[in-house]
Amino acid sequence: MLNPIFYINGKWEKKSEALISANDAGFLLGDGLFETIRFQNKKLFLLDKHLARLNSGLKTIKINIEYSNSDLYTILNKIINKNNFENGLIRLMITRGELEGEPWKYNGPTCLYISIRPIAEKSNIPVKVVYFNESDYPIIRFTPAIKSMNYIGNMLAKKDADKYGAYEPVFINNDGFITECAIRNIFYIKNNSLITPSEDLGILPGVTRDTIMKIGADLGLEIIKTKIPQNEIQSMDEAFISSSGIGLLPCFWDGWNSEFKLTKQLQKSLFNYINEHCK
Repeated sequence: MLNPIFYINGKWEKKSEALISANDAGFLLGDGLFETIRFQNKKLFLLDKHLARLNSGLKTIKINIEYSNSDLYTILNKIINKNNFENGLIRLMITRGELEGEPWKYNGPTCLYISIRPIAEKSNIPVKVVYFNESDYPIIRFTPAIKSMNYIGNMLAKKDADKYGAYEPVFINNDGFITECAIRNIFYIKNNSLITPSEDLGILPGVTRDTIMKIGADLGLEIIKTKIPQNEIQSMDEAFISSSGIGLLPCFWDGWNSEFKLTKQLQKSLFNYINEHCK
């Protein structure tokens, strides 16, 4: 069993020995943010974009951290060097701190937790998705969107997706528009257009999502961020989901399938892009 070394609020601890205070705001209230950062060949992928999103989210929820971007860069590289993974994922979590007194008045030092794990490659491709109404789950949407530690609605949807043999649920909002997956973004391809839900729906602007749109534009695809009605998905030519962990995976749903010609081209280009930017 893997027993990697984590960074626990200023200390390096093995996973089996890592402890978090029962008074931590993240544990008590889900009061914090996280980033999942990919590394390849022991090099971090697009760290600046992750830190920019993190800092924007911290500003939104009014958390001031004692770590500079340079500090975080140093710690993140140390955790890679302390663990024997060439490729993997780092989860960086910042909480409001160990609460004392009334939580809404607390303004003490924040807490920083960083874990690491190897990437689990997905072999059964394409993957199945299932569409759920997000009103059936306690989904929290922020404007602007942030990587909140409160994922209860997302995890409940993931559990229900398992019942349908699906890899990932895709949410539909009250207006009938596609938003995002439980923990990933979704794209569609129609003719020569790469289509994805727009940020004004409250979706998270994923770092890998942005990279895929850049790659798509370089390949000559028209990039469209828009409101996608549920009743239009059957007319799509291709579809795929994306995240830092999986990169890009073609997907299907009951009653629809594809040959994924452009998706496979984008997948190969993304793989090459990650390797080129992790050296």
